[in-house]
Amino acid sequence: MTARADACRFCRLYAIFVLAFAALVGAVSAAQMAFGLRQVGGSELVVPALALNALRSLAPGVSGSALLVAFVIWAHPLPAPQVRADLPRLLKRALLISVPGYLSAAVVILATGLLVSAAVLGISGSRLRAAWHAVSPLDWGVGLLGTLVDAGLIVFLAWRYLARLQAGRSSLPMKLVLAWTFGTGLRMTAGLLLSLLLPA
Repeated sequence: MTARADACRFCRLYAIFVLAFAALVGAVSAAQMAFGLRQVGGSELVVPALALNALRSLAPGVSGSALLVAFVIWAHPLPAPQVRADLPRLLKRALLISVPGYLSAAVVILATGLLVSAAVLGISGSRLRAAWHAVSPLDWGVGLLGTLVDAGLIVFLAWRYLARLQAGRSSLPMKLVLAWTFGTGLRMTAGLLLSLLLPA
């Protein structure tokens, strides 16, 4: 496999997992909000809450999770020396694709979430369109910043530990568990610190 083809495989993996994770997160989040808020008579808040949550936290989290999984799956069939040789180029690519990945994740989360909200609560099209009035450029900016911070953290982890993880010769499921377990705490801490520094 050539270096160029390998880079394309990484990007394809990232795109697949962004779309899959975003659809799952959008559907689950909308269902939770719909059933939860309906119990307290706040069904009209579902769509605005979903829109804000999607832009500020869900889409950045989806993009970062897709990057983490893509790195591990990309490296799995390769020998450790090739991972070390190709990794610097892919680290830059990962930072670049995280921005369109965030935008794609936000759109898919909103679309899936709105479909679920319409199915569960029977929300009309006019109320769905009103969701866009609940978000502002600041929300997009906060989401993009969170995406870049999360991507930067994952790139750092990949630079420091991906070749070592690959050299361990574990199975792919074990590598994913190790990467997810080790990365989740750091990502959550970084996200919490960022949320404390940014405006509500």
